[in-house]
Amino acid sequence: MADDPDLQSHYTAEHADFVGVARELTDEQWDSRSLCERWTVRDVVIHVAWHIHRDRSQVPTFLLHTLTSGPTSAAAKAAASELARQGAQSRDRLLEWLASPGTCGRVNLCELMIHQQDVRRPLGLSRQIPGDRLSSILDYCLTRAGSATVVPGSHKRSKGLRFVATDTGWSAGHGPEVSGPAEAILMAVNGRSSAIDDLAGPGAKMLAGRVGTSRRSG
Repeated sequence: MADDPDLQSHYTAEHADFVGVARELTDEQWDSRSLCERWTVRDVVIHVAWHIHRDRSQVPTFLLHTLTSGPTSAAAKAAASELARQGAQSRDRLLEWLASPGTCGRVNLCELMIHQQDVRRPLGLSRQIPGDRLSSILDYCLTRAGSATVVPGSHKRSKGLRFVATDTGWSAGHGPEVSGPAEAILMAVNGRSSAIDDLAGPGAKMLAGRVGTSRRSG
């Protein structure tokens, strides 16, 4: 994915998709639980908006020191909430912040896709994600670099397993097979236990055990 010539187009499309679904949510949906531990849908939107806009030119100076230990740190989560209070005190302002141009990159593309599903899945809002966009994200998340920069543990959860996407033709890995929709594979290897029920094969039980013992909130 580092050399993906379609990275910009994938990022632009995923950003637009996330903004689109966020704008259509009701107040009740906005305050409902997401797949991220302890986070509401609003919290997820705040996190994503912060994440894609967190270069130095877009962050208040007094918050810069809190953003050095990574997006999954407690400091970064606190910074995301503070940024939301500063720049998006109302829902409309938060949506404006989310929709404003962010920084294209493979990690931000992963954040947009995985967290959009964190919002959509518990609300029953299905979507059809283009296969090439999904495949590029899956390829990255199964690497050590992707595991370190997106959702910690994806490389360990997927180690020693073979994944086969039944809807896109994507496959990767060696070992007992885990098969199912590419989106479900993506969410499961990134620690979302609700996706396990969409997967099958001799390796699915092993993956379920790994997901069940992991902890993740973003």
